[in-house]
Amino acid sequence: MDNETSLMKFQDEDGNVYLFELLDTVEFEGGEYAVMLPEEGSELDNGMVHIFEVAEELDSDTDTYLGIDDQRVIDEVYRLFLEAHGDEFNLTD
Repeated sequence: MDNETSLMKFQDEDGNVYLFELLDTVEFEGGEYAVMLPEEGSELDNGMVHIFEVAEELDSDTDTYLGIDDQRVIDEVYRLFLEAHGDEFNLTD
């Protein structure tokens, strides 16, 4: 991964807007997952990453990022992310 910061803006169902830094994407069981860190100082900033499933929109150039309910998938994607980048980031388990 390069040193460029990739910030993404998300809006929740209440209209609140949050910025996340895309740390990396991880392939797992045929799916693609985005590992993101909330903007420093935001109410979501607790030193932990957030993991979203990336759903490609067939008729658009944009992707949709979905929450994940399966804790096993979250744990495995996080494990794969740490294997590749654990020494690059100071994250809370």
